[in-house]
Amino acid sequence: MLVRAIALSLALLVGIGVIVPFATESVEAGPRHKRKKQVRHYKKYSKQWWRQYRARKARKNALRAKARALRLRQLRLERAAAAGDDTMVKATPQAKPTKSRSVAQSPNTVAPKGWNQAQSSPAELQFRVDDSAGSQVGSASISVVGPAAGDSSTAPHGKSVGGVSTSALRRDVINRMIQENGWVVNDYQKEIGGRTVYVVVAQSQAKNGRVQSRMFYFTEVDGRIYNVATNSPVEQAERLAEESEKVLDSLQNRVRGTQRAENR
Repeated sequence: MLVRAIALSLALLVGIGVIVPFATESVEAGPRHKRKKQVRHYKKYSKQWWRQYRARKARKNALRAKARALRLRQLRLERAAAAGDDTMVKATPQAKPTKSRSVAQSPNTVAPKGWNQAQSSPAELQFRVDDSAGSQVGSASISVVGPAAGDSSTAPHGKSVGGVSTSALRRDVINRMIQENGWVVNDYQKEIGGRTVYVVVAQSQAKNGRVQSRMFYFTEVDGRIYNVATNSPVEQAERLAEESEKVLDSLQNRVRGTQRAENR
């Protein structure tokens, strides 16, 4: 009897020694398996499937609503800039047209050779860009985005143009690219003509399937934010980039020259 009791006690001890580590390992491993997020695939047109479908549609509609709001904000800024031009002309009826600071009234002073005016408004000029043979190689525009909001030097790390944050300007370009089947590639700041210029590099797909180079330059001149935008095949991008920088420099010089003439 004593030998049997000893043998039974040893068997119990061995069993407990095996079961306890196994149970501990299972408990510790349990939460790790639960943390894994499993993607559930429901049967099409089932109740759960419709719930996922409606959630996806709600997210897409929210993104579209945000894009429309950004576009509406841009249009309001353009209308405000146009109204500002009309107010300025009415306030100074004796001023000569050449002294007006509207971008649409003196395009020849800023457009380089090969940029032929296509359309104009108080806030925007549109150009057809031709090569030396007269064939169109791209398009460009010069527009007034809106009034400056303050001194760019007061913004942290200089991430603003005329007091307007570069992230807001980049967001406007993204919104435009969404509407035109395009995408933003890069953005940076550089100095042109002694002024800081914010540049957004983008691309879009033309109807023939070719990739188009899109460049957007933002700068502040005389209390307004101007945008020079170009659209061209990739092989013409370098030429239009050089000409856009000349346009910005000419625009800045023209405004400074106008101010000097008015001061006289």
